[in-house]
Amino acid sequence: MDGILTQKQEEVLRIIKDCYLEKGYAPSLNELKEKLGISTKRGVVAHLIALEKKGFIFRTGQPRGIHMVENDDQIVYDYLVGVPILGYANAGIPMVVAEEENLGVLKIDRNMLGKKKNLFSLIIKGDSMDLAKIDGETLGDSKYIVVQKDAEFEDGDIVVAIIDNCATVKRFKRAKNMIILYPDSSNPLNQPIYIDRNTEGLINGKVIKVLENPI
Repeated sequence: MDGILTQKQEEVLRIIKDCYLEKGYAPSLNELKEKLGISTKRGVVAHLIALEKKGFIFRTGQPRGIHMVENDDQIVYDYLVGVPILGYANAGIPMVVAEEENLGVLKIDRNMLGKKKNLFSLIIKGDSMDLAKIDGETLGDSKYIVVQKDAEFEDGDIVVAIIDNCATVKRFKRAKNMIILYPDSSNPLNQPIYIDRNTEGLINGKVIKVLENPI
C-alpha cells in the first residue's frame, strides 16, 4: 500500500467491500454517489482514482468494474479472497472473443490460494481439457478456472493464451521453433495449436485452480 487513506476514502472502500460481501460484485457509480452523499459522479470517480493510485483497488472501465486488491497489507475479507470473473476461456477452437467482462467475483478461502497474487477467473467453454486435472479437479465445460497472471510456467503446465483476440486454455509446450498448445481431451476432434515461438503477449497466465460452477 502506498499512502494513508482519508476518512472519505475509507468510507468508499468500506462500501465497496460490503457490496462484494453481500452481492458478490461492486457497487455502481450511482450507488456510491447515493451512499456517500456526493452530488456528482465526478466526485465519486475522484475518490476511486485516489484509491487506485494508492493500490487499494483497480478499475476495468466496465460497468461495476471496481475490484479490490489483495495483498499482505490489506485483508479484503476476514478469510476470503475476492477473485474477479473476467470472461470466458475456450477449451476447444478459440471462438469466444477475449473481451474483459464483469461477471462477478469468486470468494475463495485464502488458504486454498496461498500467497498467490494477481489473480483473475474465467469460465471454461468446451471440452478440449476435460481429461486434465488440477488438484484432482477436471477442467470440464462451465467450470471456473483461477488464473495467476505473469506466473512462471513450464512445459506441461496449463495456461491461458490469447490467439486472434480469443482466450483459450491448453497445456503449454516449447518446441524447437514453435510453441504448442495441446488439448487433454476425451474428444478426438480437439487438436493442438501451433504458434510461432516469437509471438509476443501470447500467454495471459497460468491456471492454478479449478472450481465447480453450480449453475
